[in-house]
Amino acid sequence: MKDFVISVNNSVLYIALAFLWLIGLVAMFSSSFLSGLAILIGGTLTWCIVSGFWFVQSATYEELRKLNAKS
Repeated sequence: MKDFVISVNNSVLYIALAFLWLIGLVAMFSSSFLSGLAILIGGTLTWCIVSGFWFVQSATYEELRKLNAKS
């Protein structure tokens, strides 16, 4: 069950990044270049922080699972 949750959350993270980029690109060409650029940069940095925490947590789970399987 945990593996399913990890794969779903990974998919959700990448869909969220694609959505942020889409909004940023639309904003660059429709309203203001600088506001679109701010959305791209700020959104990507926020996504990197959130996904970094998530990937570290899921990698820790994988390592603990490997250790438990050995013993």
